[in-house]
Amino acid sequence: MYVTFQIKQKNMANLLVFYLITLTFSSVCLSSKHIVLFPDEECNLQVAHGKISDEKSLNLNFYEDCIDRDLGVCTPKTKGNEDYLRYFSQSEKPECQNYEQVAQSMNDVLQFCVDMEGSSWYGGAEVTFQHWPLNNLNWTNNPYVTKSSGDQAVIESYFFNSDGYYIYIDESVPLFVDINGPRPGQMCFTSKVEAPYRKTRNAMLYRICKYKNARVAHERAIKDFLGMPSKIPDPYVVKYPIWSTWARYKVNVNTSSVREFAQEIVDNGFPRGTMEIDDNWETCYGSAEFNTSRFANISELVKDLKSIGFKTSLWTHPFINLECPTHEKVKQKGYFVKSTSGTVNSTWWNGNGSYIDFTNPEAATWWSNALHDLLAKSGIDTFKFDAGETSWSPQLPEYHDNDLTYYPDNIVNAYIKTLVTFGSGIEYRVSRRSQEFGGLLRMIDRESRLGLQTRTTHIDNKL
Repeated sequence: MYVTFQIKQKNMANLLVFYLITLTFSSVCLSSKHIVLFPDEECNLQVAHGKISDEKSLNLNFYEDCIDRDLGVCTPKTKGNEDYLRYFSQSEKPECQNYEQVAQSMNDVLQFCVDMEGSSWYGGAEVTFQHWPLNNLNWTNNPYVTKSSGDQAVIESYFFNSDGYYIYIDESVPLFVDINGPRPGQMCFTSKVEAPYRKTRNAMLYRICKYKNARVAHERAIKDFLGMPSKIPDPYVVKYPIWSTWARYKVNVNTSSVREFAQEIVDNGFPRGTMEIDDNWETCYGSAEFNTSRFANISELVKDLKSIGFKTSLWTHPFINLECPTHEKVKQKGYFVKSTSGTVNSTWWNGNGSYIDFTNPEAATWWSNALHDLLAKSGIDTFKFDAGETSWSPQLPEYHDNDLTYYPDNIVNAYIKTLVTFGSGIEYRVSRRSQEFGGLLRMIDRESRLGLQTRTTHIDNKL
């Protein structure tokens, strides 16, 4: 027999917990106060209160709270867990159930949790240490946006398990995720309107589906909302190595070091591939002009590299540093992301600068035209585009596109849409719902030494 628990309601100033819904695999019919999702005999997904199924079920725990818990603005919730049934509705697919709960105010916090015990969970985000399955991860109140902290450059609000269930949370939700956080063994999804979000509506929207197994569930998710690539990367960049100067020289790069690197590759009989000139080639970060003290004649260097069988790529980024002469001109044009306080200044790993606002078509065109001109003058084949996460914006950002539905990650899609104009040979590192573009999405840097802290052990998990 499976043992169930009920948690006592805390006082009104604390977190209001209604009922804990435990995940069960029992075949015994027991009375229960839990909301359970389970497949019926025809494989249609059902949702019920006080039901235990013979099939593996997915049980949900619902919680509500307030951002500001002052009783003058925080209304105590007195409804029981069974009340949450009314937020479920049958989707157009019989294997799925939709859920929609709109908060009464922007101060409300809406949360549901899934007990992970007995199943392996996958999906989610790229992170520094890619523990797999997600059951081994530890997150507490993690803002679910692209951000530099934790190397969270690639995310999807999509999670699936080994039993064939998937959960898809709408991208409009101001989502925070806990995995083994305050509730060990549970994965919790929270909607609350606080930084890094700005919203005009606070709602929890998601879909849960159940299929035969994890593979079928994932294939259906690709078909239904993740999408398929409309094209593929240039096969050359997949088939042959990309030789980055960063791996060998870091910022100490110039004509001599590039020639030396290329010759060593040839002398040792390695495949030629792409020679990628990485960080520290510009006169200043964001100028899109070669520093002639380092690269006196870039077109000649590129011609020589091609003559011995290399293609060429150039590292670049979406920033202009404050010391660049062009910074003030671009600022006056209104081409930078600004914060709600009006500043355009931000910080990235190469100093203080400003982030191009790619939601502004004029800004995106100006930026991309400068790089297209650079390719034409230098003869370089393509680019390695770095950064792009929303966290590089001055906080909290105000974009040219002021639609807050998918804020703040709407700039990510705008950035990638700008990059794809450079062809199929590019590489980039940031992504959210960008499958359609079919580019070469690279993982965050890995160090070439074994061990957990150097992250090499997590390469397979990221792939």
